[in-house]
Amino acid sequence: MTSQPSTRQGLRAAAREKRRKQRRRLAVGGVAVALALLVAVTVVLVSNGSSVGRGANKSTRSQQTLLLQVKGNEGSAVASALLAHDSKAKNGAIVLVPQNVLSSVSCGGSVLFSGALQGGRPATSRAALADMMGIVVDSSWTLDTTTFEQLVDGVGGIGVNVDVPVLRGRTVLLQPGQQKLTGLQAYEFVTYLGAGEQEQLRSTRLQDVLEGLLAALPAKPASVIGSLGGGSQLSSTAGQVASLLTALKADDKKTDLQYRTLPVVTVATGNDDQRFRVDAALTRSLVDDILAGSIAPGSRSEGHRVLVLNGVGTPGLGQIARDRVVPAGFVFVGCQNAPSFGYKKTQVLIPTATTEQQDIGNQVAKALRVPLSSVQSSDQIGTIADVIVILGADFPAK
Repeated sequence: MTSQPSTRQGLRAAAREKRRKQRRRLAVGGVAVALALLVAVTVVLVSNGSSVGRGANKSTRSQQTLLLQVKGNEGSAVASALLAHDSKAKNGAIVLVPQNVLSSVSCGGSVLFSGALQGGRPATSRAALADMMGIVVDSSWTLDTTTFEQLVDGVGGIGVNVDVPVLRGRTVLLQPGQQKLTGLQAYEFVTYLGAGEQEQLRSTRLQDVLEGLLAALPAKPASVIGSLGGGSQLSSTAGQVASLLTALKADDKKTDLQYRTLPVVTVATGNDDQRFRVDAALTRSLVDDILAGSIAPGSRSEGHRVLVLNGVGTPGLGQIARDRVVPAGFVFVGCQNAPSFGYKKTQVLIPTATTEQQDIGNQVAKALRVPLSSVQSSDQIGTIADVIVILGADFPAK
């Protein structure tokens, strides 16, 4: 007869093991196959939603979110997770983000989410994830390979149940079983994908590493985080990150920490590459379930989808426009280059000149810091957006 855990620690361990087995069954079972490769990723959650409300107000939010990414040697992310803790509800959530999910980067087209980090741009990754999920991502923490290893070693190593032999060529780096991993071993494990394995197994292994990291954290981890050096990029402070991790560790001890994987659908590529797109309906459900305190302003409102066209060709304008309209309660559905450059004045195009549409156009113009005279009605508006902005030479980039 199998003995039952009799302590709280044993119950937590049993719950983790049950989740681990469930995740692996889901990962090897695969996901639905889409009919064609998506050329672009635009709005995910809001286009089909009729819910009203302008989302979470920053001043009243009790849930804080942080995008944690490990950057590989080529500059792309090799592991990504959204960490969230609600100080009022006293619970936590971690969303594991597949690296091969397609995301929309401002005026950069559709790219793999892992590639949004290239060029050392954590803010681009934050924006891409926020737009994919329709949430507020407050901050980010990016670790390069060496610094990730340094973090794991700094907490004394982490306990992980290695599921398969981890190989490099014919060399066995790790044997299966419960063991304490060094930083280098943790990196090899979290990035490993064996022959024939589904990409989602990397998310499963990332969860195992994060569970081990939280369990190994010292009571006051700020000094460990603060000692990591330049390979650790923080958009907040080491103290704030330490507070979030400490809270998540407490959530885990109370079994009030949920791990979920961002729901995706497989995209047919015609080759062996695994590509995904976000499953809009399931992602919305996930957000409602564990990230309701971080729903982005306007993401559940109708008439607030904004598409930006770069009418001058200057790189980076789309990201600037996105970072202005989103806090104002609008949903950024993407940026593209305009059919031609040379626009002298910015245009804010609305479908009709009704009072309601004019008011929405005025709000967009104010958010972009362009004159209200920029608002014009146009029959160019299709179904992808409610407002189309063509950025001109008068657009104030600063």
